Amino acid sequence: MGKGEEIARADQAKQILEHPLYVEALATVREALIDHLLNTRVAEEVERDRLYITIKALDLVHQHIQSVLETGTLAEKEQEFFN
Repeated sequence: MGKGEEIARADQAKQILEHPLYVEALATVREALIDHLLNTRVAEEVERDRLYITIKALDLVHQHIQSVLETGTLAEKEQEFFN
């Protein structure tokens, strides 16, 4: 992937991360999952594990988008430095 594409993807990632609907959705879903996790009964180990894995997967999606933004930001700074 070239620097130009990394920079373009960073712009898209920034738009996603800053979009009010994404921010709201991420917070709402995460909060609902945590609430459900905290309200499981002691015997519901499988359900807690499933919820924990789901929360971690949600975090991984967010971290990937954040990583795309950071990679593109570094590519842009590198491009400015060498030009």
